[in-house]
Amino acid sequence: MNTNLPVSPNVVGEQLESVAKRGAQIYYSQLVEQFGLPPLDGAWSSHPLAEIFEVLDQQDATANRPFRTSVVVAVETNRPGNGLYEALERLKGVPDPGTPSAREAIWIREMQAAHDYNWP
Repeated sequence: MNTNLPVSPNVVGEQLESVAKRGAQIYYSQLVEQFGLPPLDGAWSSHPLAEIFEVLDQQDATANRPFRTSVVVAVETNRPGNGLYEALERLKGVPDPGTPSAREAIWIREMQAAHDYNWP
């Protein structure tokens, strides 16, 4: 893991907790702008947010919490990226059903759990 991230995953995590507490969502582009990260250009795996989200998802899975990253959506679709489903499967054993409607149900369940969670 790159320890030279431009922003601490914990700082991003606190922002996502704040969004979740409000029962809201935030766009990837808003996080990029807020934290001064490079623009999203489609190369997600090499973007700093990908690594930050991996750290946060691992923390949440280890602590048996909902994924804070489930409150982050794309402007174009108002849905999370594919990475959320991959992380849910890899870290929580939630299989990716593949169909758009079943994926949406899994995401909404995870996001609702994040909204309902008692974040510190």
